[in-house]
Amino acid sequence: MLDEDIRVAGWRLGILALTVFAAVAVLLSRLWTVQIVNQDSAVQRSEAQTTVRARIAPARGAICDRNGVMLAENRPSFDIDFYLDDLQRNYGESHRGRKPMIPLPDGKDGKKRAEIDIVEIVKESIAPIKDTLSLTAPLNEKEIREHYRTNRDLPYHYMTDLDFATVANFEERNLGVAGIRISQNPARIYTYGAFASHILGYVGQPVNQSEHLASDGTPYETIGRHGIEAIMDAQLQGQPGSSFQRVSSQGYTIPDKKLDALRTDPTMGNTLYLTIDARVQYIAETAMREAGVGRGAVVVMDPRNGDVLAMVSIPSYDPNKFIPRISEKDWNTLNQDPTNPLFNRALHTQPPGSTYKIMVALAGLKSGNVTVNTDFDCPGAIQIDDHLFHNSDSAAAGTMSLVHAICVSSDVFFYQYGIKAGIEAIDAMGKLVGFGHKWGLLGDADEDAGILPGPEWMKDNDAWLKKTHNIDHWSRAQTANTSIGQGFVLVTPLQMATFLCAVANGGTVYQPRLYSHVVDYKGDTVAQIPQGQVYNTLDVKPSDLKAVQEGMREVVSEGTGTRAQVPGYEIAGKTGTAQAHIKVGGDVRRDLKCWFYCYGPFEAPRYVTCVVVEGGVWGGTTTAPIVEKIMERLFALDKGSTENVTFLQPAEGNFNGSTTDETHSWDASAKPGDTVTNDDDTDASSPTMPSIDAPPSARSSGSKHIH
Repeated sequence: MLDEDIRVAGWRLGILALTVFAAVAVLLSRLWTVQIVNQDSAVQRSEAQTTVRARIAPARGAICDRNGVMLAENRPSFDIDFYLDDLQRNYGESHRGRKPMIPLPDGKDGKKRAEIDIVEIVKESIAPIKDTLSLTAPLNEKEIREHYRTNRDLPYHYMTDLDFATVANFEERNLGVAGIRISQNPARIYTYGAFASHILGYVGQPVNQSEHLASDGTPYETIGRHGIEAIMDAQLQGQPGSSFQRVSSQGYTIPDKKLDALRTDPTMGNTLYLTIDARVQYIAETAMREAGVGRGAVVVMDPRNGDVLAMVSIPSYDPNKFIPRISEKDWNTLNQDPTNPLFNRALHTQPPGSTYKIMVALAGLKSGNVTVNTDFDCPGAIQIDDHLFHNSDSAAAGTMSLVHAICVSSDVFFYQYGIKAGIEAIDAMGKLVGFGHKWGLLGDADEDAGILPGPEWMKDNDAWLKKTHNIDHWSRAQTANTSIGQGFVLVTPLQMATFLCAVANGGTVYQPRLYSHVVDYKGDTVAQIPQGQVYNTLDVKPSDLKAVQEGMREVVSEGTGTRAQVPGYEIAGKTGTAQAHIKVGGDVRRDLKCWFYCYGPFEAPRYVTCVVVEGGVWGGTTTAPIVEKIMERLFALDKGSTENVTFLQPAEGNFNGSTTDETHSWDASAKPGDTVTNDDDTDASSPTMPSIDAPPSARSSGSKHIH
């Protein structure tokens, strides 16, 4: 019996030994497989769990004026960044896989849906850091959720522009947790504030990240949203870099030379050089501000090549407000301002008034239907078809020829002159010089083409004209109204300046140029826009062009624009004042669009300046003095004077009109349809044909901005 028990015990021990041996063999086999056979994959999995990739944001290229003055550049910003994917993953690991969830609307199939409550995870993760550093910045829950859903590959900037003490405390106390880090990022800065804001535009986060991907496949954090920043975004964007760090489960960084070697540095975007001269831009901006202009625009160009030297729109805004993101309060303030600070008035249309007469004069001369010696009798008013048209001066002026008619801006002369020239000739000249055409300097969406009214245009807008104005055919009265820049005529200040360049330089219509060349971070030119590209030529007789130039010279020396005189210089120019209507709140008001454009010096033109003021008195008193100040400072600049460009606060808009020491006899209480008698240079359109709104096809979407 004892022997039998011993045999059984021995058998059991043998089985146990075999079991232990088999288990050890399996364990050793598994260790061999994991550590030897699958070593590489094990290492990769290990590194994936402890290695964190950080994207290094690239710096946008600078935007400079023609002389290298930086108008938009970058500055360093220390930010607290949330890596949301890392935060939710580490949260799950520390909570045994449990993560807070929030319900979503039911799917189309009726099934219940939910998503990770990333906001709750962020709150728990950041709480000890906020308490230690006494951070008071609130969490934008809506932005964090949206960022997690659409852009989780990029860090979310919780706080920007941290001071040195905060950064030092963060690093000294080793407050970093996996997914929350302090990083240094480039931040956009507009050196001179609201200076040239409508040219430069602003930057912001992309609406559709999939359309704005960097070379590493991740979306850009910041893109150009308006102006040059948007149009040249591809050139200004740099390429991101990346760094790798080994991080412990407690969030500590572990030095690793192998990972350090994997770092790739970001590349800076290209530098863009504009044709804008910062000094000229500053002269134009400050001249408008000093005159108290609440709504208006200035364009200064070089008639020798078409370069845009300045482009100003009033009111303005500070693009720095958009860095890193504009507050809801500031955004609403900009969009609810009835004067529309985001609207670029230099690229949007207005009725041109008498400034249009210069184009009409050239059109008639080129057609051959009239000559510089063609005379017309100019009474105080004239009947054309069933409309009585008044002169800007109700007194009869007798017989008049072209040069003197330009000098005194006779409406009655140009009613007859335009009819004699023919609307076809007027439209042909308008197309030749770029009216009705978008130049596209800041993109088509933010520029108006304008209107060249005539039979062809009327046919294209037949339904709208019948519905809104009960007009079904083109008439001589329409031609007369068009000839003084009223009725349906709409042009932009840029178009008028481009046209006047051709008048000043002897007949060459240059393509306006706003940017000249692009330079990469190594200093090599990678793109260039040729100077002086010819768009067209006026193709008028030199003697005819000289006569028109002489009429414009007399405008300034003895006519309606004497307030634009600059001592020691001869200037050629033209005043214009057009009647229009605007809505302010629930009221419809008359609003005079006051123009003056000129070139000088007369014998060797160096500058073309076009100024329009909305809500002024008339071209001779409202805009001519502004142009005088601009031209005087430009001429002084050529003689070596200095202009110290300084930071500008936004120019505020208003509907107060422009202050002047002269009054006008225009009846501000008159309603559309009333007969209006005007003095000076306020263009008197037919009482039944005032300047009117453009048809839907001619309206620009440029005033609509997307935050």
